[in-house]
Amino acid sequence: MYRLCGYDSFGHRAVAESLAGTPENVSAFLGILSTELRPRLEEDLARMLQMKVRGNPKAADQQRLEVWDVPYFSARARSELCGGGEDVSEYFSLGACMEGLDAILRSVFGAGLEVEEPEPGEVWHPDVRKLAVREAEDGALLGHVYCDFFARPGKPHQDCHFTIRGGRRRPDGSYQNPAVVLMLSLPPPSSSPGWGGGGGGGGGAPTLLSGGALDNLFHEMGHAMHSMLGRTEYQHVTGTRCPTDFAEVPSTLMEYFASEPAVLSRVVGRHHRTGRPLPLEAARRHCAAKRALCAADVHAQLLYSLVDQELHSAAAADLSRPPPSSSSVVERLHGLHHPLPFHRGAAWQHRFSHLVGYGAR
Repeated sequence: MYRLCGYDSFGHRAVAESLAGTPENVSAFLGILSTELRPRLEEDLARMLQMKVRGNPKAADQQRLEVWDVPYFSARARSELCGGGEDVSEYFSLGACMEGLDAILRSVFGAGLEVEEPEPGEVWHPDVRKLAVREAEDGALLGHVYCDFFARPGKPHQDCHFTIRGGRRRPDGSYQNPAVVLMLSLPPPSSSPGWGGGGGGGGGAPTLLSGGALDNLFHEMGHAMHSMLGRTEYQHVTGTRCPTDFAEVPSTLMEYFASEPAVLSRVVGRHHRTGRPLPLEAARRHCAAKRALCAADVHAQLLYSLVDQELHSAAAADLSRPPPSSSSVVERLHGLHHPLPFHRGAAWQHRFSHLVGYGAR
């Protein structure tokens, strides 16, 4: 298909409208990142090795990490940094987080969230909540967000945003407001139906968000607000239907709010039983823990990008020779860019879901 469109590879077609422009530019950037990241990565790996030896003195004889140690000790380091204090998830009930999000959106974008009662048959499950997005100044309707937040049998286990109806300018000059879905996989509350608030007692327990779930909620809401605020003429380019790098700008922006101690303490975090704000020092520890061993996390994303680019390159599509297996591509790139030994049979690329739908992006 890319050849019919006049491109040298699928990768060239995929990034043509992005800031990068060409796969060659992407590869150059990834190469620089790999080189510049190496000293910080080796510091993180050295710290992980110390943790491994401290927990298992027999590991001192080997004096090395394995690739599967990296995610384990990254999580351990974050847990230790958060240790010694109270569980911050007690302050991140879904209700408190949604109220905090509403306050942020009103302050940043001048648009707020209002719960609306859906019409009979409008939603596909009783847990789905319908939110109207309105301009804070005059209440003008900008669109609707259907929040399908709770895990249930038969529901895909993924966090995502997708469009039901795109925004567009109608022939009569009026605007067709967008409708989107914000889907998460949170545990349902044990209390009465709803999201649960931030204090005031009540029976049962609300849904409490981990740090990762809080990031995902803010990220996906960034996508939803992009769809609400992008008032395009045509619906095939509405909201996130644009170059992928630009589509991720609003979502990444919103994630920064979930990593700012002042925001978490003053706006978002309230204890679900007492309503007490999250102490600033606890918010600082929480945010510091999220940044622990971050070079290892960035390096993991680097490898994903390298594999993605390689599998969608012109070389991979060369029909004059047998196509390489994805595992052989991973092994070669691992050898070039990863200081830890590669183990055949550990085919992590089979679980790299963004190879589909986001190919070469």
